[in-house]
Amino acid sequence: MVFGRMHTAACVILAAGLLAATVGQAAESKLGPRHIDPVNGFSLCPPAGVELDRGVATTRLAKWVMRDARTKAIAWQLIVRKEAGPADGVSLEAYAKQVEAGLRRQPEVRVEKAAVVAVLGKPGIETALIQGTRGQRWQHDLWARTSSGHLLVLSISGTLGLKAQMDKLLGQVAETWQLSDPREQAEVRKANLKRGQTLLAGLTRTKLTAAMTSQEQWFLYRRGDKDMGYMRVKEKTVRRGTAQGVEITTKAGLSLPEGQSMVIRRVMFAAADRSKEHWTETAQVLRGPKVIRRMSEEGTCEGSLIVCKVTSDGRSATRKKPLEPTTAAIYLPRAFALLLGKLTDLSTPGAYGFATYTTAENDFDLRTFTVVGPTKVTLGSQSKPGVQATDQLAADAAPATLELASDGLLLRMQTDGGIVMTQSTRSAVLRRYPDAEK
Repeated sequence: MVFGRMHTAACVILAAGLLAATVGQAAESKLGPRHIDPVNGFSLCPPAGVELDRGVATTRLAKWVMRDARTKAIAWQLIVRKEAGPADGVSLEAYAKQVEAGLRRQPEVRVEKAAVVAVLGKPGIETALIQGTRGQRWQHDLWARTSSGHLLVLSISGTLGLKAQMDKLLGQVAETWQLSDPREQAEVRKANLKRGQTLLAGLTRTKLTAAMTSQEQWFLYRRGDKDMGYMRVKEKTVRRGTAQGVEITTKAGLSLPEGQSMVIRRVMFAAADRSKEHWTETAQVLRGPKVIRRMSEEGTCEGSLIVCKVTSDGRSATRKKPLEPTTAAIYLPRAFALLLGKLTDLSTPGAYGFATYTTAENDFDLRTFTVVGPTKVTLGSQSKPGVQATDQLAADAAPATLELASDGLLLRMQTDGGIVMTQSTRSAVLRRYPDAEK
């Protein structure tokens, strides 16, 4: 991935992912950002450092794998799968016995547990088994009943020698596991998308100009008590050919683990009528002063087609994605995404849904910007009234929490991974990062 999904605060998520991967190898008991699946009605926080396997399976809804740091072989895997559940008139206790009998019929399987237990505060099933005679594997499952009657199963499996570690991880993940009603979520998404479509349809050059900030904006990143980096933002109205619109330029510098750092530059243009979009994004990963990796991306959206060229360490690939009329009506250009705090109605709580292009998947994500309501924002020793909002990059991503000034200016943002971006000043940023203006 070069730049898949980017927050209003640009590269926070990319940094969070890199940090999570490093932390996960050092401390397997830590959990990563929340994974949300509104279509299948569940969310949870998988262990930090795992890989999400996006392969398709009939009953498997999600899969994460942890690889051995030395051999890169899969040490264990965490899966959420769907089971039909008991037939009409069959109790959960009877169904648990059916499950146990089915497991015992499998070759080289020794069932260690199959019982009705409390799962997510309601009657569910817990199973555990050892499989194989050589290279034995441990599998531990929790079965939760959903509102529609079927079962969702949270399962961890791997080599038997990791049994204690896997059991601990399963318990930690289960504490974050939540179920929701997919039918209700579908209605919510429909209403949010309609609200987003209305907002986009009502945008004019005058409204966009009013949303621009003439002053350069400076931000500092922190995680806990440690500085992580900075971001600089410039906004202006421009004309490109016959298209009049907005151009937003950002530069971010991030400190990464193991003495590495990253510099990301972005230039995003979008016409006021959304007839034309162009963006460039470049990134360099450094170890000390030496560049060890280069990545770049250049994309356009024009004439119902998105074209994006991605280059990583000298190797390039071009991706194309048609923009169908129904998607075009809710398509949010990247430059507009950074202005959502000023384009939405902050006086009324509500959520706005949009389609955004993600390069990594060459597809569209559902981005949801939600106005929560009034809040008090404290920066340093000063407090002032503001508005709380959330920004969810995709339906399966945990939202970031935003604190906005009454005019929509971003004051602070915090991700699910614990990275905080706070409004700062040019002098404060340059004092810590002298190269920020280069």
